[in-house]
Amino acid sequence: MQVQGMSRRKFLQLSATVAGATALAACVAPGAAPSGGGAAAPAAERITLSFGHHWEAAFQPVQAEFDKNYMEKHPNINITVTNNTWGDHNQIVPTWAAAGTLPDVIYVHGRYSFPWNYEGIVISIQDHIDNDPEFNIEGIWEEALRLYRFNGNQHSLPYDHGPVILGYNKDIFDAAGYDYPTADWTMDDFREAAIALTDFSDPNNPQWGYAGSLPNFGNTANGPMLYGWGVQPFNDDETAIQLDSDEARAAVQFWVDIIHTDKAAPTPAESQAFEQGAWISGRVAMNNVASWSTPTLANFAPFSWDVAPWPQGPATRGTGSFGSGFGVTRDSQQVAESYNYLREYLSKEGMETMWGVTGRGSPARKDAYDSWMNSPVAPEHASYFLDALETYAMTDRPYQTLAGGEILDILNRQTTLLQNGETTVDAAINAIISEGTPVLEAAATRLRGS
Repeated sequence: MQVQGMSRRKFLQLSATVAGATALAACVAPGAAPSGGGAAAPAAERITLSFGHHWEAAFQPVQAEFDKNYMEKHPNINITVTNNTWGDHNQIVPTWAAAGTLPDVIYVHGRYSFPWNYEGIVISIQDHIDNDPEFNIEGIWEEALRLYRFNGNQHSLPYDHGPVILGYNKDIFDAAGYDYPTADWTMDDFREAAIALTDFSDPNNPQWGYAGSLPNFGNTANGPMLYGWGVQPFNDDETAIQLDSDEARAAVQFWVDIIHTDKAAPTPAESQAFEQGAWISGRVAMNNVASWSTPTLANFAPFSWDVAPWPQGPATRGTGSFGSGFGVTRDSQQVAESYNYLREYLSKEGMETMWGVTGRGSPARKDAYDSWMNSPVAPEHASYFLDALETYAMTDRPYQTLAGGEILDILNRQTTLLQNGETTVDAAINAIISEGTPVLEAAATRLRGS
């Protein structure tokens, strides 16, 4: 996905201050007495829990502070942490698994949850959840939990889950005297505004009405591109592609036409002419914005901005959502202690401390969401993200197939061709179906045979 689309990966790359794998030194708990009043546990009884994170350097002190406080409350626990970059982490975890050196707990992006569950990298913690009524798993959004289930069991638990809604550059709207987007906007209103706010009068400072991030078939992009037309790109068990319809073609054509017919959005090459993309550079009036993009906008955007509900489509109002979580691995020799950590880490208070107050991510619990909406990086109308989660956002597929990587490669190739004007909507959809169907069917056969 392009920078202006601000995928989870692009956000993490842009906001990180240090690239490459780093490791936090092991934190040593002070010799405080346990809460029951007894003496500190002897060193021989101490348990070390290891963690595999992907936090950028700027966020690592937040994690270290949480772990320090946890160890003070649980003086028999010692915590060690390895930090990978986001992209490296998803490649390193399988190498850890092959070597039998997985940490006790690892970061699990929603995209990798299903194959890691299938491969046994992340184990079920359903029994622990069932025997822990105080954890309040019902307080976590169902759309977030479903990313981490396998064969009916909860393997990982989400810490954040965010929808995609409409972001806009207030400075461009103000300069044009154009009313800000409202909850009543339809896709036709959106397109009309994109055309009206495009301005090439100064060739050295082009301005587009929309960022051109869609058409895009990837996770967190299927939803905003297709759902409003009543289109679901995959069936429920992700064994078939459902793009062979007039509605699907109309939806994709809508976004293609904004780029190539209306000239109201930059091509990828035009956007990449700006160091941080046309959207972050302030040359675009509107873009699809995920909740995890708000720190990047708050820290890097040289303009005033806000968000509005995703516009109503011809059939309904609908958009995508996605997230990340943490799970206990098969190499852990202290599963109960690892779960005990997660139950505190992913409690209401834990989510508020780690991701809500800091603005780092929109919590996967509704009762922790106010902390994020009131954080310094949240926009004025951050409540529209909450409204989307509660009423019209769905978890974007694919996330429940062993062919996720292959399917996304096929989808991304067609996305690039469409955005560059190098293929037609019919040709792109036909290619996705013809190339993707046997891949999905083979993955389904493999899953049934396991």
